[in-house]
Formats: sequence, C-alpha cells, structure tokens
Amino acid sequence: MHEIDFPSDVQATLTIDLGRIINNYQNCIKLAGDTKCAAMVKADAYGMGIAQVAPALFHQAGCKIFFVANLVEAIKLRQYVPEAVIYVLNGAFSEHLDYFVRYNIRPVLNDLKQIELWAKFENSDRPQCAVHFDTGINRLGLSPKETTFFIGNTDLRRQLDISLIMSHLACSDDPNNPMNKQQRDDFRAITHHFPNVTASLANSGGILLGSDYHFDLARPGLLMFGGDPRIAPRLSPIAGNIRPAYHISGKILQIRRLEGGQSVGYGATWTAKSPRQIATVNIGYADGYLQMFNNCGLAYIHNTMVPIVGRVSMDMIAVDVTDIDPNKISTGCDVELLGEHITLEMASEVSNLSQYEILTGVKERYQRIYK
Repeated sequence: MHEIDFPSDVQATLTIDLGRIINNYQNCIKLAGDTKCAAMVKADAYGMGIAQVAPALFHQAGCKIFFVANLVEAIKLRQYVPEAVIYVLNGAFSEHLDYFVRYNIRPVLNDLKQIELWAKFENSDRPQCAVHFDTGINRLGLSPKETTFFIGNTDLRRQLDISLIMSHLACSDDPNNPMNKQQRDDFRAITHHFPNVTASLANSGGILLGSDYHFDLARPGLLMFGGDPRIAPRLSPIAGNIRPAYHISGKILQIRRLEGGQSVGYGATWTAKSPRQIATVNIGYADGYLQMFNNCGLAYIHNTMVPIVGRVSMDMIAVDVTDIDPNKISTGCDVELLGEHITLEMASEVSNLSQYEILTGVKERYQRIYK
C-alpha cells in the first residue's frame, strides 16, 4: 500500500519536544537530590506517545524503570524498551500470570489475594514483584490490617522475590496538608521491615515535598512533561528548569467583525458589548479541548493573550482578537492553546480541570510532530 500524501495545514498540531522531556526527567533526579527516578508513562505517556517518549527516556536520559497502569500498556511498552524494568500498577490476576513471565513484567501486588496468587505461581522464570502498601489514599494497596498480617507472615514473604515496596501520596499537591507527613511516617515504619528492598513513595508532588519523601526511588509523571502538580503553583515557580514539553496550536479559519449585541456560538452564551473582531480556530472538544473552557479559555496569538468566547464546538472555537493589529493577523495564522505561554497551570486554573485531565485528554486528530 502506497503512503497517502496528506496536506500539512488542515489539522491542529500537537508538538512534543522529546529533548525537553529528557531534560525534565534529568532535572527530576536533581530535584530529588540524586535519588533514582523511574518514569510514569501510563495513559500513552500522559497523551504524549509512549512509542516515542519511552525510548527517548531509556536511551538518552538513562531511565531504566517504568510504571504503567495495566498489563496491556506494559506489553505495548515492552516492544519499545526491551531491556527496561516495567511495573504494572493494577496488579496481577489469575488469567494474566503467564503474560508477566512471557514479557518479563513485574506486577505491583495490591492485596493479600494477589500476594498469595503470586506466591503460589510456580514458574522458574517468574519475575520479581512489587508490593503496594496503602497509607491513606484508600485506593489500591494493602490495607493497614493486611499490612500487619503480611509483615508478620515471614513464610509468605519468603515465597516472594520482592524488588520494590511502594505507597502513594494522597495530598502531595498541597505541601501544607498534614496527611503528607502522616503517610510518610507510616511508610517509613513499613520500610523498617524490608531493609534491603527498594522503597518508593514520591510521585511528582512528592519530589517537591523534600528529601524526607524521596526514599530510594521517585516516580515522576507530570513533572517530566512540564506540569506543576502543586496547588497554586504559579505562586512559587519550580526550581530545576522544568519546562513544558508540548505545544498545541490551531489555525485561524476565518475572521469576522461583530457589532454590539451580536452573539457567538451555540446557545448564544457570549454577546459582544461593542464592535469586536472574532477569529474562528480549528480546535474543538473532538480534539480534547473541552467545554470546560467555554467563555473562560485563553489563546496566544502574536505576543497577545486573547480570550475564548462562546461555547467550544466539536471542531471549532471562537477567539476575540480585537486587541491584535489587524495587519498582523489573517486566516492561516497559528494560535497557541497550550504550551509555553498558555501553560497547564493556567489552563487548569481557568477551567477547573486538573492538569492531568488536560494533558491526557489530547486526541489522535492532532497532527503530531516530535522534536
């Protein structure tokens, strides 16, 4: 089948800067006080493309340990980083055990049933495993009661080849939340029973909480892509030169003049109070730019921040470009919706979407360019 020649100017564009992802990962290590860092690449590397991001991290950044959510993600990842250590956060289930052996993937065991299942799994090639202890988030992980039982059951522990113990912070986005210290102390108490096993607590937010949270292995995700996991992050910029590694841009399809009293978009939710210049841009919720940005989103055109007006449509948004010199703007002009000037933090603040939702919500319709 011959390759189809598509025009390059009909799609909105998602540009992913692999060099910045590499630099951000290396800066995560510095922020963690040279603690070893794994890479969290679940959800297709936070929407940035696991097929491109994982090999760049492995070969150029020196990352040898990766975490994904489920076994399908792990099997896909294995083809791109055949020599890496891969952990599956969702655990191990009876019908999947052979896959862990076939692809040399390590399960994160989340309850006593999974631990007993893995302990009874007799295979000479059975990979090492991780054990997840819940210290307060109450999602996955051994409950406090299960933790006490497991720590006291030396026979069961001897049946496992544990390479990692871990827990997950519930409130690392809020440095002042007392739950952080409580979880840290509870996890530290657990680590005393596993003196020769790698311990991991810090996600991206945990890295920024300080050295008491770093233990042996940190697990950055959002930080690698240039996001800031903290609440109100713009009040105190991240040290370490963490920079956005993504750029979403659309094209202006049309510019028209509106008179005062005319409205824009479905539902007529925005009405011009005076004559305005309105540009229609080829990005909508089918691209992942959701209606949470109705009448509150921001765009960046020709060194000027401009507002989104009206509802986000499936394929289009409207932008008020009245404040831009009309001689510097026309159909075909690029419009930044996310990147260096419209950061994840800014987009999250105006929309009340989390940075994670915005980043992982990017859709396949974007033309993807890797730098």
